[in-house]
Amino acid sequence: MKVSTRRIVQSLTIIILVVCINLFLLLPTKNLSKSTQQVVAQPKLQEAMQSEANKHVKQLRDQHFRTTAGKHEEHIWTKGEHNEEKGPSPSSSTLGPTELRDVFISVKTTTKFHKSRLDILLKTWFVLAREQTYFFTDGEDKEFQKRTNGHMINTKCPTVHNRIALCCKMAYEYDAFIESKKRWFCHVDDDTYINVPRLVKTLQNYNHTEDWYLGKPSLSHPIRIPDRSNPGHEIAFWFATGGAGFCISKSLALKMLPYASGGRLNSACDKIRLPDDCTVGHIICHVLGVKLTVLSTFHSHLEGLWMIKPDDFHKQITFSYAKRNRANVNVVSINKGFSSQIDPSRLLSVHCHLFPYLRECQELMLKIL
Repeated sequence: MKVSTRRIVQSLTIIILVVCINLFLLLPTKNLSKSTQQVVAQPKLQEAMQSEANKHVKQLRDQHFRTTAGKHEEHIWTKGEHNEEKGPSPSSSTLGPTELRDVFISVKTTTKFHKSRLDILLKTWFVLAREQTYFFTDGEDKEFQKRTNGHMINTKCPTVHNRIALCCKMAYEYDAFIESKKRWFCHVDDDTYINVPRLVKTLQNYNHTEDWYLGKPSLSHPIRIPDRSNPGHEIAFWFATGGAGFCISKSLALKMLPYASGGRLNSACDKIRLPDDCTVGHIICHVLGVKLTVLSTFHSHLEGLWMIKPDDFHKQITFSYAKRNRANVNVVSINKGFSSQIDPSRLLSVHCHLFPYLRECQELMLKIL
């Protein structure tokens, strides 16, 4: 008998068993035979039957999640140690697997980059996650407020690119996530492309009711800073770079409340004198003692993006780009994409490589041809 058929038979058997139990409980005892009345009159036997049925239901449910969760072959890094991950817990089986609606995506940006950076995001991956994505900026912009359907959040933080401004926006992002009551907080910068389906599929391998810090460090070693509470000593911890993006489970985010909520993240930044992503890593890895789970499928402009093969694009969660001048360009390599004049960041080419059936990609291809 095939596995799927056997599961159906098992499920039907359990359903019949539960129905029979309920019928016994509902029928008047005076209309039942003497032997049946004896069964109904024995609560312990009823409880045992119901417990056995529930046990079989749980076994089937757990078997389903073990089958669908997929294999995990990433590693955990923390405080200089490298440990093999034994496998994450799947999304909570009692609440169902994580869906896109369970994810809060925040994009950190600034007014001067709205046109040059946000425009490409709104034309690509944003169309796949309109309701879940919010942009945290530092000024009003009626055009982009309309294009994002009111999802531009003016934090009124400083417009400069420094530690204070970065931490100010991250504090707003964190508080907005807590208020959303969603399962996952995923942060990216405004030069990051998100493969939305892959992101959701990856999060389904982790239980949001457990503590998970998912991302990728930009350093090959933990960052070390002076321990101000213990002069002469150092603190070492890992952090996921914000440029590649990172995700934090709801369980872990709630444990960060005493250190990050209500603007406390700004104080935490000032205390260690590091930017926002470093401070998040400090709170999670050093203060709370939760390990960073490294996912190689997050990518920032701090790595060689040209090394990602087009055949592997669908496996990646994020992409980025950097183009400081004509001689200094760091973008993904895709031969069948649009020209560099039309698509200098290569994010549009990545998007249409992943989703060639989308109307926007088909229309653009017709214009070019």
